[in-house]
This record gives sequence, C-alpha cells and structure tokens, in this order.
Amino acid sequence: MLQVGLTGGIGCGKSRVAGLFASLGVPVLDADTINRELQSPGHDLYAAIVDRFGPGVLDARGHLDRGALRSRIFADPGERQALEALVHPAVEAAIEERLTALSDENVPYALIVVPLLFEAEWEGRFDHVIVVHCEPAEQITRVTRRDGRSRAEVEAILEAQMDPEERRRRADSEIRNSGDASDAELATQVADRDAALRQLATTTATRVENHPRNT
Repeated sequence: MLQVGLTGGIGCGKSRVAGLFASLGVPVLDADTINRELQSPGHDLYAAIVDRFGPGVLDARGHLDRGALRSRIFADPGERQALEALVHPAVEAAIEERLTALSDENVPYALIVVPLLFEAEWEGRFDHVIVVHCEPAEQITRVTRRDGRSRAEVEAILEAQMDPEERRRRADSEIRNSGDASDAELATQVADRDAALRQLATTTATRVENHPRNT
C-alpha cells in the first residue's frame, strides 16, 4: 500500500479535494482531525499541552481553547515550536497506527492530509506528495469568508506557512483549485491523479514481488 501525502496552504481546498478522493474509494486520514481528537480531554497530548502552556489555554469546560492557544503560538515563534514538538510526534504515531490497520485491507494507496507536511519535514515518509494550490489572494478571501477572521489574521497565518511556490516545487504533483475551476474540472483532476496513483501502486507491487529477495 502506497502512502500518499496531500498538503496545501490554508484555504486552498484540501478538504474538498480529499472528499473527492474518498468518493473514489480511497481511504483518507486527516492529520488535523486526528490532532483534534488527541487534544481532547483524556488523551496524553491534551495533558502534555496543558502541562506546557498552563490552564490559560483551557475554556470553561476544561477543553483546549484553540483560539487562545493559536494567539500564543502566532505571537511567539518559540511557543509555536514548543507546540509542534508535542503535536507532531503524537499525530504521526496515531497515523502510523491507523495505516497499519489499513494495510490488511488490500487497498492500493491511502491518502494522508497534512497541512504542514513540508514544514514538519514529513515528505520523506510518503511515496508521493500532492499539493493543492490556489493563489494567496484567493486564500485570504476564502478564509475570511469561511472563518470570519480578519485579513490581518489570515495574512499572519500565511506568513507562518511555507511559501506556496516552494511547496509546489517540493511536491510530486499538483491539483489546482483556483476560483475558476468548476466542480467537474476539479473532479477530473482528482480522477486523473487517482488513476496514476493506482498504476504506480501496481507497478511498485510488481517490482517488489519480482525482487530477487522475493523469488
């Protein structure tokens, strides 16, 4: 089973693209969803974050106040690095556990959505990395409308993320989700990439089977 990473900047449409892959029968793991699960009360990651950042990042119910935590890490790069040092290993371990379970299901590949894939230096663990791309101005428009954040807040997030052109350079393939891309055009891009990945999985499996160590 190939492991395929899907990444892209905030507002580029990663969830939309991942949903299209899922509709084709591809198993999809989302690092953000797993992260939220692990940051809920009762999990080790939740306890580690509270221990490191203090009760000021909790809301009245005792859950993590993601807004308060976000304000801390964007105001101080050292705080962001401290959070990432806790989050990345925990999420990666959870992904590995779920991929191990999928390996018995005889699927050609699994898609793992990781927004900060390159920033976390995870590209080496994937057989193929896809980037979802749109222009920065469009990212700002989408996120301000979707999340109700100010333009300055979104610009600060973009500043903290990798330069889009560097992300495109380091990826193996690209899906464009620009404003003028229709649903049908996006679906076609995903279908084409799915076919190529299924072929890559078949080729890789054949190469492994025919390796002298396996004959």
